[in-house]
Amino acid sequence: MVFENKNLNKNYELFGRNYENLFSELINKDLEDIAGKAGAQINGKDELVLGFFEKSVLIDLNKSKIYVLNYKYRHLFEPDSEKFEPLDLFSSTIILHFLLNADGTPLSGEWILYRELPGGLFYASTIPGVLQPLAKKYESSGGKFLGKLLEIGGEKNKNYKFSGLIYPFKKFPVLFIIDEKDEEFDANVRVLFDSSASHYLKTDVIKTLLVYIVKKLLT
Repeated sequence: MVFENKNLNKNYELFGRNYENLFSELINKDLEDIAGKAGAQINGKDELVLGFFEKSVLIDLNKSKIYVLNYKYRHLFEPDSEKFEPLDLFSSTIILHFLLNADGTPLSGEWILYRELPGGLFYASTIPGVLQPLAKKYESSGGKFLGKLLEIGGEKNKNYKFSGLIYPFKKFPVLFIIDEKDEEFDANVRVLFDSSASHYLKTDVIKTLLVYIVKKLLT
């Protein structure tokens, strides 16, 4: 477990190294265009507000920082005050990838596997390993799995007994389905993406986001 955590922290560090470059790229984009395509709101001249899982975040282009927005103080946009908590570097980098890649394509309602994403076959063999800790933790407790999913801003899906949608972003739903362990089969977790997913994040970043979601569901 220590070795796995070290590797995970290293991956987080490498991923976060692009933060400054991504922010520089975002600053040079048209804010109104970005907001429209990503489903964000413009606040003032140089700020965006965007939903991220169960929270909202404030993207401050002047300071090149992203903050968790406390809705108790939603009328006070003062990123240096106690009313705002700086978002961690890894989460911020995911958000920047989303803002820069979003092209406004409508959700299709058609669910696809990771391997069906552009270039998805390259990483597809690693996806079961990413999902395995979820299957192990919730092998006999699909209800608890759904409870955790709701806790991070998800919603139940009625098409399967234990399934639900998670919204890292409003325009980027992820569908999780868990089959509990029984006398014949081990527990299994499946993940599906709207077919528009590649219009919002590159396939390798989607893999990174999936690891991030799994970590939130295990916490």
